[in-house]
Amino acid sequence: MAYSLADFARFCSFLTLDNGKPFKLLPFEQDILRPYFKGATETVIILSKKNGKTTMLGALALYHLKNVPDAECVIGASSRDQATILFNQAAALVRRSGKRVAKTHWEIDGTVFDVRSGYRLIRLVDNPGARIRVLAADAGTADGVIPTLAIVDELHRHPSAELYGVFRDGLTPRNGQMLTISTAGAKLESPLGHLRQQAHALPSFKREGVRNSAISEDGAFAFLEWCLEDTDDVHDMKVVKRVNPAPWHTLKSLAQRHDSPGTTPAQWLRFACGIWTTGETPAIQPAEWDALRVDIGQVSEGEEVFGYISGTKEQAAIVLAAKRPENKLAVWADVLDVSDASLFDQCIDRLVEIGSRYSLAVMGYDSAWFSYPAEILTNRGLPMEDDRSVPLRLGIASGTLLRFIQSGDLMHDGNLKLREHVLKGAIKDNERGWRFLPTASNRALIALAMAVHSASFSESDVLMEVM
Repeated sequence: MAYSLADFARFCSFLTLDNGKPFKLLPFEQDILRPYFKGATETVIILSKKNGKTTMLGALALYHLKNVPDAECVIGASSRDQATILFNQAAALVRRSGKRVAKTHWEIDGTVFDVRSGYRLIRLVDNPGARIRVLAADAGTADGVIPTLAIVDELHRHPSAELYGVFRDGLTPRNGQMLTISTAGAKLESPLGHLRQQAHALPSFKREGVRNSAISEDGAFAFLEWCLEDTDDVHDMKVVKRVNPAPWHTLKSLAQRHDSPGTTPAQWLRFACGIWTTGETPAIQPAEWDALRVDIGQVSEGEEVFGYISGTKEQAAIVLAAKRPENKLAVWADVLDVSDASLFDQCIDRLVEIGSRYSLAVMGYDSAWFSYPAEILTNRGLPMEDDRSVPLRLGIASGTLLRFIQSGDLMHDGNLKLREHVLKGAIKDNERGWRFLPTASNRALIALAMAVHSASFSESDVLMEVM
């Protein structure tokens, strides 16, 4: 049978998924791949997370390797680690599905694949020149590549269109093709955003239900996007299910994802609903934060508090957190700016005052910024603790803070400076997870997250010990 969608579906039936079941190509997956098998040079697919995009394209890479003479299949992403995720899916499909005939060799449907994960390389035993490989995100390392199939993963993360352009311009002239998969992005002014705008401007653009599609006049460029509209009810799981076509997404599983303390509003919109946020939306909404203001139960002098100080050369933020009954926390904040006195002198004086007014259990700080003042304060008897807000720590602390806010278990006094910083809480999200992105204008938010986590820290929270 010729290289075709029907033959690919047949090949998939030889593959075993991680749940032990055969890989059956679903109707929406066939819709995704139809333009590719009709000969589109570039196909761009935007679909919510956890809908099997990576597994499907891993299988397609194997099918391509098996059926295209001297196949050169390249996988690229914003980082080598991200690109390796798709490669690993392909390698795992081989290992789960094939009959092992040698140390690194597995036979599937009459073809023997040679999997060299350490080299991020899959070849054919009978045709070693045919291969699937991962290229580094640096576009310079991809110069000169002539792919028969180029797969670009999560284009929304790419800082520029350079790698995409290198792959596209390097395609084999006669039959080279390119597939790009991604979730919705945060910025329209991005490589994926520009592609999306160009697709929406094509005369063939149409919206059917929750799916946008477009194809260029010559059929060389195809675009598919599953997304809700801004006006849709993104908290109605029946509505959200429409842009999550994979059958394993149920109303229950979507609700669990929606209600998880680790799911931010921006993540839900982009990764579950397919809605572009057109910039980083606040992780914490104004109404959500303002609802936590209290007149009774604020941080009081003399009580035990857990603190953190975060800052830049021009501004510092101090946050205190105090425990309350029923696992609630009350917080207090102060923001200091450069004035006639040096910022570090102000910080030292303020922290000495705080130490005299409260029972300070600990004052966390980042030694990369506050090492010398911390040494002075330690000599004055304050319990200073180097607790650098590196990505892993800040990711855990960010999740803790969001959990307290969403559950209504955090109380504050309405400090306007703290509110300003909290509402500037953009999210940094990558393959390792999400965290608040520290900026010069939201240091009180970073201090808040670290102080809240410190106050709620338990012996079982071993993740914080990793660093």
